[in-house]
Formats: sequence, C-alpha cells, structure tokens
Amino acid sequence: MGKYITIGAIIGSIIGWVTGFTIITGLVLGAIVCGIIYTINARRNIDGPSEKTNENKEQTLQLREEQLDIKKERVQTGEVKIHKEVVEEQKTFTVPIKREEMVIEVGNEEELRIPLKEEEVEINKHPVQVNEVSVTKRQIEEMKQINEKLKKETAHVDVAGDADVIKKTPSETKD
Repeated sequence: MGKYITIGAIIGSIIGWVTGFTIITGLVLGAIVCGIIYTINARRNIDGPSEKTNENKEQTLQLREEQLDIKKERVQTGEVKIHKEVVEEQKTFTVPIKREEMVIEVGNEEELRIPLKEEEVEINKHPVQVNEVSVTKRQIEEMKQINEKLKKETAHVDVAGDADVIKKTPSETKD
C-alpha cells in the first residue's frame, strides 16, 4: 500500500499545483485517490494477492523416472567355412596274379615253343560317393535377462513446526 500512497501523493501534489490548490491539499487528495485505487486493485486482484487474502494456490512437483529403450542389433559373431579337402594316404592292396610257367621234361629232343603269359595289374581310379554332408542354418531364440539400475524420483514431505498436511492418493486427486 505504501507505493500507492507515494504515487497518489505525487499525483495529488501535481494536480493541486496545476489547479491552484495548495500542495498539502493535493497531498491529501492524492492519498484519498491512492486508497481508492488500492481498494479496487485488491478486489480485482490485478497486482497479485492482497495482503489480507490468503488463497490456496496449487503448486506441482513433476516426478520423473528413467525407462529403458531396448533395441536389438544383429552382429556377426563368427563364420563357418565348409569346403572339401583332398587327403592322400598310401594304401597297400594284395592282388592275386596268375602266370604261366614252362615245364620241360628231358626225353625227346624236339624243340617246342610254347608262349608264356602272365597277368599284369592295371590300376584305374574313379570317384565313388561314400558319404553326404548336409549343411543348414537355423535360428534359435532364447531369453536373456538384462539387469539395469533405473533412477526414479519420489516426493518426500518434510514438515517443520505445526503444519497441517493432508496426503491424498493419486486416485483421490483426479476428480
């Protein structure tokens, strides 16, 4: 209210000087105008709450908490290369061979010619399928648990002195 008295006194003094009244009369007029303006403003609450009114203004405190954004990304963890490899090994085979043998008996002196023959071993190689390898890829789904600490804000009320505090649950506040 003090600012209204000062402003009113200055305006009243100026009006008193301009109109020919004494400065003291202008000060009194200014104080009266100031009181009227102060009363009107207090009732309209233009300049904020008056000193006499005690309105309850609700204030809010926003509480936040951390939440996880879980994303999955496919990364290569390894590689499998499948190829055929030729391995040489020395093997020994036993093959029966027939051959002819000449038997000469002494007796008659005639000359005989008999052709002699024997078997020779001929080796031919050719591939034969002995086994088959099947290669497939499959996906296996498994559950993985992730442990992570998350921060959460909670409201705590500290009461000092003799203050009345009424606690409401969230369901009571949404009316």
